[in-house]
Amino acid sequence: MFWHNFKYAGKMLIKGKDTLFWTILFPIALFTFMYMAFGNIMEKDEMFKDIPVAVVRDGENDTALMMVLSTLSMDGEDKRIDMEVLNGKEALQKLNDEEVTGVIYTSDASLTVRQSDIKESILESILNQYKQMEQMYLNLMQKDPEAASEIIQKTVQSDAVYYEEISTTDGCQDEYYNYFYAVLAMSCLFSSFAGITRMHKLQANESALGMRRCLSPNPKLVTVLAEYLALLLVQFAAEVITVIYMRLFGVQFGTKYPAILLVLFIACNIGIAGGMLLGSWSKCSYGGKIGIAVAASLTFSFMADLMVHGIKNSIEDKLPILNRVNPAVLVTDCLYALNVYDNYDRYFRNILILTGMAVCLLGASILVLRRNKSVSYTHLRAHETDSY
Repeated sequence: MFWHNFKYAGKMLIKGKDTLFWTILFPIALFTFMYMAFGNIMEKDEMFKDIPVAVVRDGENDTALMMVLSTLSMDGEDKRIDMEVLNGKEALQKLNDEEVTGVIYTSDASLTVRQSDIKESILESILNQYKQMEQMYLNLMQKDPEAASEIIQKTVQSDAVYYEEISTTDGCQDEYYNYFYAVLAMSCLFSSFAGITRMHKLQANESALGMRRCLSPNPKLVTVLAEYLALLLVQFAAEVITVIYMRLFGVQFGTKYPAILLVLFIACNIGIAGGMLLGSWSKCSYGGKIGIAVAASLTFSFMADLMVHGIKNSIEDKLPILNRVNPAVLVTDCLYALNVYDNYDRYFRNILILTGMAVCLLGASILVLRRNKSVSYTHLRAHETDSY
């Protein structure tokens, strides 16, 4: 009977439109819209690239500066800027069109920019360094022009390492990835909807189908276990599909995929067990239970930065205990730790908490179901009496 219940529960879940939408279509659609909105912000604003710069030559004694800029724009590992020599009008037009980061005027080694950020600061540092050593460069040019080129090149390259891109981890540290991790966490929590629905259809005091199933000779615990495992299988498969879809769009999860799957597996257990516990609550209507599950899932996801970036860090600073009991935050933190850190300390801490949550919720739901068993049979006997 176990496999019979398991098989048909799985079929009902797969064929159910609600399950298909909330477990697969909605998370994928939400991720797609998020990716279209800011999926490439890291590439545009935060990752170090060769800085495009326009150079306006309007001076006669700018040989030393041009040599410095040419050295920094040479192809190779030491390349720092992408230089283009233009006239003043063309340079300003490209600056206004955001095709270049800044405009350098060689007459006085001045810089014109549109805004102030790290790239503009790098360009300003280059010019400040040149101004400090300008006289030395000019003296070299006058005494030995051939040797000056090599000396300037070595000096510039040795002094420019302070703005070289240095990777502190093999993982991607894009802060916007936390939005995508939060989508996965929310999807796992949404499995509570299916848990509520299955419990609604198992209890005689809540549905006609529950009345019929209570008459079955199959032990209720076996039926619940079969339903639970079917839910878990379908939901976990949906999370795997979502992860694969995100990877196709270039979202980085690191290379520790067994650990990633373990996080999602435990999170699915939390969602389903929580839904079963809520579904076993006999003093609330089916619609009310779904409403509570929606509110709880979205609140947890909001605190995990799904809607607004920075909420999780603010809570961590002011009331960190909330982040320790929020399953959505723990899931996103696990995924971030697996992607960024080389050790598993932070990951294992969160996994232990998540596992404890799943065990407590599952145990509580079983206890409540056993207590409700007598209620269901009492309701069933009353219904039979009324029929007579």
